[in-house]
Amino acid sequence: MTTLRVHMADGPGSGDAVAWGLFDDAGRCTRTGHSAASAWPPADRVEAVLAASQVRIAIVVLPPLAPGRVAAAARFAVEDQLAGPVDTQHLAVSRQRSDGRVRVVIAARGLVAALREARTSGSSTPRFSRAIAEPDLAVPYRGWRWCAATPEGDGFVCRHDGSAFPVSADPSGALPAELALALAQARRNGTLPPEIRIERDAGDADLARWQRDSGVPCVRGSAWRWTAAPAAAFAEAVDLLQGELALTPPAPRGARARLFVPALALAAVALGVHVVATVGEWSSLRLDSWSQARAWRALSIEAGIAPEAASTPAAARAALARNHAEQRHAHGLAAPDDALPLLARAAPALRALPAGSVKTATYADGHWTLDLARTEPKAVDELDAGLRQAGVPALVATTAAGVRLRLGAL
Repeated sequence: MTTLRVHMADGPGSGDAVAWGLFDDAGRCTRTGHSAASAWPPADRVEAVLAASQVRIAIVVLPPLAPGRVAAAARFAVEDQLAGPVDTQHLAVSRQRSDGRVRVVIAARGLVAALREARTSGSSTPRFSRAIAEPDLAVPYRGWRWCAATPEGDGFVCRHDGSAFPVSADPSGALPAELALALAQARRNGTLPPEIRIERDAGDADLARWQRDSGVPCVRGSAWRWTAAPAAAFAEAVDLLQGELALTPPAPRGARARLFVPALALAAVALGVHVVATVGEWSSLRLDSWSQARAWRALSIEAGIAPEAASTPAAARAALARNHAEQRHAHGLAAPDDALPLLARAAPALRALPAGSVKTATYADGHWTLDLARTEPKAVDELDAGLRQAGVPALVATTAAGVRLRLGAL
């Protein structure tokens, strides 16, 4: 199966010539070119590689989460790093690793949406089956990688943890402003890289100048070529066509039913084995659940809550909590989820943090959001355990800038 990968910085309808690479079924690039869509070679699959100038990659560390909750938690963890209105950004996430790390690729929503709907020229009009970010193809190593295909072209920097950001070429040949700012922040945080590998055409004088300006050893590497990335890097790259912008092609006629035949057979066997043994327990649980729901509903109605607002035990509990808070507020008293009571419950756990750890703290809608300075993983684990012991619901996420903490009912 051949794959055509197209390097894109603009929407697919621009008609401009773009760089492309044709890959065989082993992941090797067999042919490259630069042309408009009408001259692209035929292939079994077409994938888009978004130019580094259009994307950023962040790395967050989250507590163990169900796969369906990773995207929402990752968005919360990086929301302070998003530039521009949130609704113009599209976030795509990797699977969560065993150490809690998640890669978050941030791209312009309009560009990804255009790729989702695009068709290439030709009689078969194939869709883009996948979209990945160019910096996601750079394999991290112990230092930072400054990658650019040409000296005068824009590029990107890949940090040792896999995060990446775009950099623009400086006509004077100086260190890019984006790289200089990132190094200054790393110096303040005590996380300077041991070296920067320069993966672009550069002379000895350039390397010496950049090493002097950055204060970090600069070593020479080969000029960046995204088509030369290893096959494993393409396979592991985060697909941007996910979430609400995912592709959902219809299954071939009859294929969906055939896929479910083995699962249905196993389910039938399991049901036949367990139905007799579990029907009594199920009935008991259903009766208990019904009794609890009826009790919560009756309690809510007795408290003056409308029946439709207490249709389930969870809704009834939430309505009672709101009613309780309103009643206390009406008498000039604080409610449990008000700013000070909530912070007071969390204070014993927060007291264990080093002095000066809290950089910002904001309260809204019954939640405290705290941004903490970079903290040792052991201290983060102890903080999470302390909050659970205090009965304070919390979501803790580690970001490149430190730790973000949300306190209050999730």
